[in-house]
Amino acid sequence: MARHLYESTAAELATGSVEHVSYDTTPGAVAEWLVTNGYDAAPVDRDGDPVGFIHEDDVDTDDTGDTLEAALTPLTIDYMISGDTSFAESLAALIEEPVYFLGGHNRITGILTRADLNTPPARMYLFDRITYLEEHLREVISAEVPDWKQTPVSTDEIDGIEARYADAKAANVELSEIHYAQFSTLSTIVSSVEACWRECGFSTTGEAQSRLHDITELRNDVAHANLLVENTDSDQFLSSGRTTENLYTLLADIEQILTSLQGAGYAPGTATE
Repeated sequence: MARHLYESTAAELATGSVEHVSYDTTPGAVAEWLVTNGYDAAPVDRDGDPVGFIHEDDVDTDDTGDTLEAALTPLTIDYMISGDTSFAESLAALIEEPVYFLGGHNRITGILTRADLNTPPARMYLFDRITYLEEHLREVISAEVPDWKQTPVSTDEIDGIEARYADAKAANVELSEIHYAQFSTLSTIVSSVEACWRECGFSTTGEAQSRLHDITELRNDVAHANLLVENTDSDQFLSSGRTTENLYTLLADIEQILTSLQGAGYAPGTATE
């Protein structure tokens, strides 16, 4: 990619202040404690050393038992993640397991769950890439569709673009009109013009419409601080709301479109307007 993009690691995504529970705590008490504090999981200590962890699905307030022996999951390498793991790799890992731990010097230093994909570092990471994609879409439209106002863009959208352009021109800071189009408008133009959607790597206009629509929805959720992952039960059959897998797919779509447009020579600042 032509410019530096914001990066985020597992350590930045993870919750750093980790509360532990004792091995000798009863399952019922731990279940209540997890709910009260809004935790998905917590490490379990025995004699000061981490021996495993408890996930909210592993215990219930009705559980009887004196210790967490039967409920805890051993803290093996499968549930550990390096603090410098990239955002994309962290996202892929969270598809496989709902919780990971960061550690060092025989102690747990952080906990990473699917809920952490709704935190500011994740939002900043995605916003930067979607903004970069927006710049690329403007480039391909400028080059391929000089008469883009004749595409299926609504009159209200064109009026809004022209008004924003007029304000910028009055302040002597104007760019070309396409720079004042919103992401949804750019998506409409690209998906309606074959020359554009083919340069993006799509096979049909329907594929372009569907994938750009999903990216537009993600862009709006990022911009308005809505949940990015709405359902953390990623392995649930026919689950509703955006899941970890959905977010991973959307990120892959963004990267694929950027790669296609850059390969075709439509990096920002390259198109002739």
